[in-house]
Amino acid sequence: MLRHLTALTVVLLPLAACGGSPAIAAPAVTKDRAAQLLAHYQSVNNRANGTSDEKLLATVETGAQLDMDRAEYRRRAAAGEKYAPFAYTGPAYYIPRQTGFPKWFAVTAATGKMRHALVFAQERPGGPWLLTADPFPIATISGIALDKDGYATAVAPDDTKTAPAPGKVAAVHAANLSRGTSGIAPGPYTTQAHDALVKAESALKRRGVRLTSDFRPDRQQAFALRTTDGGALVWYVVRQSETYELAKPGVIGSGGDLAGLIDGKVRHHLATTALTQYLAVVPPQGAARVVGSYRKAIQAAAS
Repeated sequence: MLRHLTALTVVLLPLAACGGSPAIAAPAVTKDRAAQLLAHYQSVNNRANGTSDEKLLATVETGAQLDMDRAEYRRRAAAGEKYAPFAYTGPAYYIPRQTGFPKWFAVTAATGKMRHALVFAQERPGGPWLLTADPFPIATISGIALDKDGYATAVAPDDTKTAPAPGKVAAVHAANLSRGTSGIAPGPYTTQAHDALVKAESALKRRGVRLTSDFRPDRQQAFALRTTDGGALVWYVVRQSETYELAKPGVIGSGGDLAGLIDGKVRHHLATTALTQYLAVVPPQGAARVVGSYRKAIQAAAS
C-alpha cells in the first residue's frame, strides 16, 4: 500500500555474525521463495487497490494490516482518491531459522521515496503467507544480525536479553502515550506525541469538547529480530481509543482520517479506534527507540 513517510535518521550498530545452537533449524522460507512471495503480494495488492476489493486484499493480508488497509480503501472512496500502481525496489530479506508456527520473515524495500519494513507470516503448515505488518522506517534499516549463511535470528516475545522484552514494548509505549510515563526514549512517536495530545485536549476543552484518549497493546503478537549488539528490532501494534463529548454540535468534523467511517455530522458524541504499527530498536541496556510507524483510524461511531 502507498502511504506517507516522515524522514529522520536511524542508526543501528554494524553487522556481525550471530552464533547458532548445535541443532540448526531450517529457515522459514528460502530466499527465492521469499522473493516470490513479495512479488505475489505486490501483484495482488495492486489488483485489489484498483477496485478497492477487500476480499481480494484479504487473500494477501491479515490482522492489523488488513484492518488498516480496508479503512484506507473506505477513506479513499469517500475522498474520490485513486491508487497508482506501485513496485518494490531494493528488497533485502531477513529470514529467521524457525521450528514452529507462526513462521515469518521480514523484508525491507522501497516504493519511490517511501521505505517499508514488511513482515509476512504463515500461521499453520500449508497455510497462506500473508502480510502482517508494514510500518515505515524513518531511515534505512541496518544492524540486523545474520549467521554465516545470511539468515536472521527471531527473538521470542518473552526474550529476557532486552528490557523490556519484545512482547512488552507495546505496553511500555502505550503507557507513555496515555500517561507520559518513562521507559521508552523521547521522540516524535513517544514524548512529543503525548505532549501534543495533552495540548489538543486543552484546546478542545476551550471549545466545549471533552476528549478522552486511551492507548493499549493490540492483540497482534510482536515480531522481533536479533540485532548485532544483542538487542532486537521489534514490530508491534498499539490500539488507541478516543471519545469526544461535545457541548454543541458541529465542533468536530467527520473528514480527514475518519472519512468513509461515519456519515453525517458529529452532534454530541464521537468514538474512534485507531491502530498504529510501530518499529522499535530495543538495546540490551537503555530505552527502546521508535524508528518507524503507520497509523490509521479503523472504526468510528457518532451520535
